[in-house]
Amino acid sequence: MTDLAVEVYDTTLRDGAQQEGMNLSVADKMAIAPLLDELGVGIIEGGWPGAVPKDTEFFALVAKELSFRNAQFAAFGMTRRAGSTAAADPQVRALLDSEAPIITLVAKSDIRHAERALRVPPEENLRMIEETVAFLVGEGRRVVLDAEHFFDGYRYDADYSVKALQVAEAAGASTLVLCDTNGGMLPDDVSAIVADVRARTSSQLGMHAHNDSGCAVANSMAAVAAGATHVQGCVNGYGERTGNADLVAVVANLELKRGVSALAGDGLAESTRIAHAISEITNIAPFARQPYVGASAFAHKAGLHASAIRVDPDLYQHLDPALVGNDMRMLVSDMAGRASIELKGKELGFDLAGQNELLGRVTERVKHAEAAGYTFDAADASFDLLLRSEMGAMPTFWDTETWRVRVSSKPGDPTDADAEAVIKLRAGGERIVEVGEGNGPVNALDHALRDALCGAYPEIEEFELTDFKVRIMEASHGTDAVTRVLITTVHRETGELWRTVGVGPNVIEASWEALSDSLVYGLLKAGVAPR
Repeated sequence: MTDLAVEVYDTTLRDGAQQEGMNLSVADKMAIAPLLDELGVGIIEGGWPGAVPKDTEFFALVAKELSFRNAQFAAFGMTRRAGSTAAADPQVRALLDSEAPIITLVAKSDIRHAERALRVPPEENLRMIEETVAFLVGEGRRVVLDAEHFFDGYRYDADYSVKALQVAEAAGASTLVLCDTNGGMLPDDVSAIVADVRARTSSQLGMHAHNDSGCAVANSMAAVAAGATHVQGCVNGYGERTGNADLVAVVANLELKRGVSALAGDGLAESTRIAHAISEITNIAPFARQPYVGASAFAHKAGLHASAIRVDPDLYQHLDPALVGNDMRMLVSDMAGRASIELKGKELGFDLAGQNELLGRVTERVKHAEAAGYTFDAADASFDLLLRSEMGAMPTFWDTETWRVRVSSKPGDPTDADAEAVIKLRAGGERIVEVGEGNGPVNALDHALRDALCGAYPEIEEFELTDFKVRIMEASHGTDAVTRVLITTVHRETGELWRTVGVGPNVIEASWEALSDSLVYGLLKAGVAPR
């Protein structure tokens, strides 16, 4: 397989977004799409324009504002309706209007679905596939056919399922994707079926696997081994029910285990960072035990492993974590913990080599902080401040006396609500009392803090809060749970981005810490001295 190239098709923005609890805004999709391109996937499926208004808006913005270095953009939709023509079907026209160069058509390839779900004769379903593909190809678009429920349909009536592929191929479809829509297949079944389809078709074959049997990644690998050269999946295994094939695991297996060319550029080496960045945008906690990119993927406990790992880390891990942008971690060993802190400090610009006492203090503080609910994986700015504090190099830009927040509302009338924050602090040689109003307590607190400091530190005007995420850390405690807040701030002029984390018994106290730290870090990075 070493000379093989596989086309990687990402459907995080469409199929992945169907995950329970996920609701991607247009802004979220605009933030995720460039990350997928940076990863190096060949095709990014943006959604279903014409059927989902939010996706229609997204495609219009992509056409105007985004350009991709590695990926092409695909629009997803259905074949024409029964009794209509492709040219007259508004959903098909919407796919053309999306300006996407690739159109992915989902089609029924299980005769039972044609008869019972679409309620059309089997031959009419085949005509719907053939005519829609031919029309879109005639309009200059590349067409990928997603043969929905293919494997279950094949096991029920193989000839009909293969015929659905053959009519699409005859009409000009470039790629025939075999979908394990119910996710119940096992690798040996996939191998046998893909091999049979390979012998009966000539177009590129693809695999779209769901994980209901826990085999989505294995099934994708089996499909490639049997002749598929196109694989679909979602970053972090997102998707409805148990999710789609985890695309990062699939491409890592292909490239690192089989020598297959899958991603453009060096995206695989950035896959951990990209996977975690997408996790923060979706506000779905990263799965620590996720293969390759999880926080625990290369984590080792002390004991028998410790001495061996010091001699040769490869004795206890299947590959170098740097290949996927991850790090080896020792979970108990003080030496390994200090080494991690030293490496992170170096990354942030601090030379901590030989400072064993300092490294010990920082290591213990990090352990206690993480036990209390903090996480520094996605909050480098907060770790930077923690490190400066332990080094005795943390300047004081202002002294806070008190702050308070008041929220009032009228029951039954959500429009009659307001929030007000009052902050008393000392900065620039003055005592300042500032009142801020907002559409919620955190927004009011943010306004009050910024207004109070802008006189002494006008640089703060360039700091823009662009994202705010809340996570309940101990949901079993109900309303008494620990709350973690992650804030993303961007410098308007330079575009530099940083994240800070706050933890508290409620969202307001956690937000105060994260907000304060975001301004302190911004001032430090701007080279501002206390005034």
